[in-house]
Amino acid sequence: MDDDPTPVSPRQHPQPPDDHFRVAFDNSHEAIVIAQDGVLKMANRATARLTGYPVEALEGMPFLDLIHPDDHAKTLERYHRRLAGDTSESTLVSRIVRASRGFVWCESHSIPTIWGARPAVLVFLDNVTEREGARRQAAEVENRLQRIAELAPFFLFIYDYDLGRDIYINRSVPRALGYSEQEEEELQPYPFLKLCHPDDLEPALNRDERWRGVAIGTSKAIEFRMRHRNGDWRWFRSHNTPFLFDASGRVRQMLGVTEDVTDRKRSEETLRRNERLESLGLLAGGMAHDFANLLTPIVGHVELLLDRLPEESPLRDRALAIEGAALRATELARQLLVFAGRGEIERRAIDLNALVEEVVHLYGSLARVETPILLQLAPRLPLVSGDSSQLRQVILNLLTNAQDAVAGDDPMAAASPGTVSIATFRTHLSESDLEHLLLREGLEAGPVVELRVEDEGTGMDGEALTRIGEPFFTTKPKGRGLGLPATLGILRAHKAGIELDSRPGKGTRFRVYFSEAAAPD
Repeated sequence: MDDDPTPVSPRQHPQPPDDHFRVAFDNSHEAIVIAQDGVLKMANRATARLTGYPVEALEGMPFLDLIHPDDHAKTLERYHRRLAGDTSESTLVSRIVRASRGFVWCESHSIPTIWGARPAVLVFLDNVTEREGARRQAAEVENRLQRIAELAPFFLFIYDYDLGRDIYINRSVPRALGYSEQEEEELQPYPFLKLCHPDDLEPALNRDERWRGVAIGTSKAIEFRMRHRNGDWRWFRSHNTPFLFDASGRVRQMLGVTEDVTDRKRSEETLRRNERLESLGLLAGGMAHDFANLLTPIVGHVELLLDRLPEESPLRDRALAIEGAALRATELARQLLVFAGRGEIERRAIDLNALVEEVVHLYGSLARVETPILLQLAPRLPLVSGDSSQLRQVILNLLTNAQDAVAGDDPMAAASPGTVSIATFRTHLSESDLEHLLLREGLEAGPVVELRVEDEGTGMDGEALTRIGEPFFTTKPKGRGLGLPATLGILRAHKAGIELDSRPGKGTRFRVYFSEAAAPD
């Protein structure tokens, strides 16, 4: 190392110790060394015990030989600062290599001094291996927990009731709900207050009510809704436990784990709906079958009666009325059988685009209101397998529902109706996509053909959505409640899927998914 000719004040930097000081130096329980010109000029017996080297071997040894290579840079930086006269109070933790080639963690306190009228560094070494090991172990545990928190698919948080906000949370709630960084700033200081559904906010944050009678060490679950950026309300379930109490024993902080359960709730609701529809289908199918058996002799006997009644007979009108009622009842039974998925299917490869164009043309000639219908048909759409007459009925039912929703019950609404759109696509469904379908029996993940019917009408509320597909349930004043049930029955028999999205005042969108027809041999 280069000599530093800068004069040093003896008052600030003591001279090398005299004999009395050397005795104290050698017998100190603290390891002490003096370094100059990159080597150790002096080392006491405590340093020898610390390093495993005898004092004679230490004195004259390059001091970097005692420092772990990974700590050389910071040790040299501190050494040169001290030689330059830096007396700032700070410590340095580094590894001291022992004679056995192991090492110990030491905390060093160093000050500038003078040795032989030239600058040197006086260093006090304190073995902190046990403390450093505990600190590093704690840091490793903390880092591990932090990584777990970052990768966890739910929110981990600590909420402080006195501060009225989270003092820790592992991820941003607004960002998880689709909000930008700037929008998140506008939701501060506690985004939950602005994102939580008003009906759920008070129960979630009512401190005394929530924790009344809850034993320490137990948790309590609560569900609430938060608003996604797209306007949807997503459901969350939070498991919370008291974390810290104030002097009066009142809960001051709670620890919570919150997960998004929207998809789970939707899947459970879909499963319940499908089970209900399946039960209704079995009941309707059985009744329709028995009803059709009863109607068969009625229709037959009326036909025989009409054959024998003269044209001028006054009973003929009554027989015709009986026949008409019986035929309508037969059609009703047929629709119930279709809903139950027990209708006969004549499968063949079908061009869905051609079928849609045919139905739209037919509908345009029959509709009471000139509803604008926008067509967006994908070119080169794969064929689907099914019964063309039944699929024609599906398209017609969905189109009629869309037109009715757009026109509404107000006679004036027909003067300027909204838009109905029909589109076809080739898309791909994953296993998770299947879980969200209203109907998916027999449909497999993979490439599918999608039929989409969308309107800008009145939409449906939650009750109507939960009862969709039930026979005889309708929101139309003159409806019979069999159009959508028959549609679901046809699609169930075709092993197709259907997805429904509707909101009051926002319109309705049906997505129907068909498996692609097998390529001909």
